[in-house]
Amino acid sequence: MSFMRIVRTGVSGTVMTLLLGIPFAWAIDRETAVGLGKRAEAGNRPALLDLKRYARSGDLWSEVVLGDFYRRRKESTSDWGKALFWYRKAAARGSPVAQMDVGVAYYYGQGVPDNYVEAADWFRRAAEQGFPAAENWMGSLYAAGQGVYRDEFMAFKWYRKAALKGDAGASTNLGEAYMEGVGTARDPVKAVFWFRKSVLRGDPEAEALLGSAYKYGQGVPRDFSKAVHWYRKGATKGSVMAAYGLGICYARGQGVSPDPERAYSWLWVVRHAARPGSKTAMIVSRELGFLARRMTPEEVGKARRRGKEFIARRPFSF
Repeated sequence: MSFMRIVRTGVSGTVMTLLLGIPFAWAIDRETAVGLGKRAEAGNRPALLDLKRYARSGDLWSEVVLGDFYRRRKESTSDWGKALFWYRKAAARGSPVAQMDVGVAYYYGQGVPDNYVEAADWFRRAAEQGFPAAENWMGSLYAAGQGVYRDEFMAFKWYRKAALKGDAGASTNLGEAYMEGVGTARDPVKAVFWFRKSVLRGDPEAEALLGSAYKYGQGVPRDFSKAVHWYRKGATKGSVMAAYGLGICYARGQGVSPDPERAYSWLWVVRHAARPGSKTAMIVSRELGFLARRMTPEEVGKARRRGKEFIARRPFSF
C-alpha cells in the first residue's frame, strides 16, 4: 500500500476511527485523498485500490474523491451510478461537498432522472452549512424558479452570501443582479465592482460581462477598446459570451479595425456551441451569412479552420 499522510488529532488511531465511525481505518485528509484520485485517473491501479479501500472503510474524503473518479471516467453508463453511490454515502454523513455533488447529479440527470426539486433539496443542505458553491446554486435556482418558487430577492440573497465568501461564480451572478436590477435596485457601478472581483478570481464570464459594461457604458465610461480587451480575455478562456462580443466588435469595427475573417471565426465558435435551433443559433447564423457575403470562399474556409483551432484549444459551452 502506498504511503498515506494521516490527519493528526492528538488521539490514537483506533480511538480516532471509532469517534469518526470508521472501523479500524485511518482517516486521510483531503489533500491526500485528492492526490490518490489524480494518480488513479492517470491509470495508477495501486492508487485506485488504496482509494477504494479507504472509501469502503468509511473515510469521508475518499468517498467524495472516489465519486469524482467515477464521474470523470464515464467509461460506461454505470459510472454515473457509481459516482452517485459514493456521493450519497458522504452526503448522508453531512459532507457539503458531496451534498452539492448529489444536487448536481439530480439537476443534470447524471445517474438519475433530472429532478430540480430533489436537486434544490440537496443544494439547500450544503448551503445551510455555509458552502459557497451551493449558496450560488441556490441563487440560480431561485432566479430561474427551478425546484423552488421563483424569488428574485432570495436569488440576490444567496448570491451575495456566496460572493462575500469569495465564490467567483457568485460574484459574477451578483454583478448581473445589480446590472439588471434582479432582487435589488439596479446599480451598474456595483455590478462592475463585482465583475472586477470575479475577474480577479479567474471567471471568464465576468470578463465577458465587463467587456459589455465598457461597450455600452454601464457603470464605466463607454470605451470600445477596453470592451475588446475584456472580450478577448474571456474568449481565449472559453467564454461563449465573450466570443460573441469579440466577433461582433470585429464585424462592426468597434474598438478594432473591421475584420470579417476574424469576426467569422469567433462567431462560428458561438454557433458551434449553441443548441441547434435555438434563438442564439439563429441570430449567429444570420450574422455569419452577412459576413460571408463580404468574403471570398477561401476566406470563409480559412475563418472556419481558425474557429476549429479555437475550439480544439479550449472547450466552449453555455
